Amino acid sequence: MTRSGASDRDTTTRPYLDDERFHRTLTLPPTGTARPAELKVTYADFGHHNQERVLLFCGPILGSRYLLTIKDALARQHGVRIVSLDRPGFGGTTDVGPADRVRVWLDMVEAVLQHLAVEHVSVLGYSGGAIYAMNVLLHLRHRLHPTRPYVGLCTPWIFPSRSGVSLLKLAGLLPSAMVGSYDRVVQFVQARIAPAIQFSSGLAALVPSLGQSPPDSLAPGVDADAVAREEGLFTELVRRINSEDMQGLGQDALLLLKREDYPGCWGSWGDYDALVPMLAQVERERCGAYSGLADATHAPLRISVYFAESDLMIGTTAGPAWFDHCWRPEQRGDGISYSSTTIANTNHDNILSLRYGVVERIFQDIRMTE
Repeated sequence: MTRSGASDRDTTTRPYLDDERFHRTLTLPPTGTARPAELKVTYADFGHHNQERVLLFCGPILGSRYLLTIKDALARQHGVRIVSLDRPGFGGTTDVGPADRVRVWLDMVEAVLQHLAVEHVSVLGYSGGAIYAMNVLLHLRHRLHPTRPYVGLCTPWIFPSRSGVSLLKLAGLLPSAMVGSYDRVVQFVQARIAPAIQFSSGLAALVPSLGQSPPDSLAPGVDADAVAREEGLFTELVRRINSEDMQGLGQDALLLLKREDYPGCWGSWGDYDALVPMLAQVERERCGAYSGLADATHAPLRISVYFAESDLMIGTTAGPAWFDHCWRPEQRGDGISYSSTTIANTNHDNILSLRYGVVERIFQDIRMTE
């Protein structure tokens, strides 16, 4: 396998998405009952090659390694390295069912970070990727920096009974076999109907769109040329994702809807209102462990959340309000710093577009923690 972290060379002599940094593979050997067969993991490793400012990306229900690759130039500009794994059933990563996805994801993350000799990361969870990001935070807490831990969440997935989004409540009533075949529905739409409709239109808003944004919505200070380059790659990005395995789409849909067939598929916490006190306890214990070190500068765990102005997937009222309430001071304690903001002109699908400046703010946050 080619060594990860290729130099920041110019890649304009060949198709952008052919860059070898976007096509890494690691095969994990069997480990007995926990992993009876080998597990293949495909991932991307790009941005500025360093060991200090590394962002682990936990993508949306479309858990593809490709989704942040078009932010490569911005990441290099801010000195940030991005590691983005294909979740099980995407790209070339071995598929697993809903009951095992979180456990296998944690194994994958630990193995890839060890392989890359990356000790600490910041974490970004987008949409359904928030479930995976929170499990990294809970179970791989040692992977966050001991004195400047940072987690960003963009439009984090909120269960329909909490958000009140009626369309997704209806999706929760569909038979598991139908939800589990969701990848085939999306691929049919993409192949036979797209690009006449946006990527997630008519599909219960379960997949964040890669479609373009209104031309008049550009955040102050954003590089318009960079936005144009990014949006010029959207069609090819969608084509690449669809040309690879997407079985994990149906499995992720089953996980996000917490079907009764797969109890505990989100992990030991079940939902955010139970998770936050668990995280608070972890941070209290860590703070106590650092209190005996004279030179320790243990900073609170920083959680930064970005909601969209319009959101068909988690709503804009009940869902975000409930999520914020889960992180209220008496629940999160002194060891966690929490903030949330709503980004003007955005929706659930496009909030990570360069034109809205959210990704750049996250990169700046990572640098500011130094």
